[in-house]
Amino acid sequence: LTVLAAASLIANAVLARKPPPPDSTVLVTTVLLGASFLLAATGDDAVTLLAAAVLAGFAEGPQLSALFAIRHREAPADVRAQVFTTAASVKITGLATGAAAAGPLSALSVTAALSAAAGCQLLAAATYVLVKPSGRTRTPSPERAA
Repeated sequence: LTVLAAASLIANAVLARKPPPPDSTVLVTTVLLGASFLLAATGDDAVTLLAAAVLAGFAEGPQLSALFAIRHREAPADVRAQVFTTAASVKITGLATGAAAAGPLSALSVTAALSAAAGCQLLAAATYVLVKPSGRTRTPSPERAA
């Protein structure tokens, strides 16, 4: 976890000066997380597992920052706190559901569990690409920009 946190901090520090658009950041980091899970699933030595943790950290930090930026952009000011609170509740529910599914799966095979996690990330990225409304980055409406 220390490696993941340090890589996350480094990635956010590098991107802080000129952050990329949050919409594309979420897509790219989702794919990177999937790649890190695949790398961990196929790794059989400490160096490969360390590289997977670094890659996951490089993805996780910027993804969280981009997600907050998108939530801030999309949520009207008068309900923004409610949106953030509800999103946190949904995240905790998702973590619990994932842990409930991953426990039995990892008891059978850690490789299968990591591969399933990678598949979920890649499915999320594919879903985003398929349902994205347009080829350009969204900008907030004047009412939401406040």
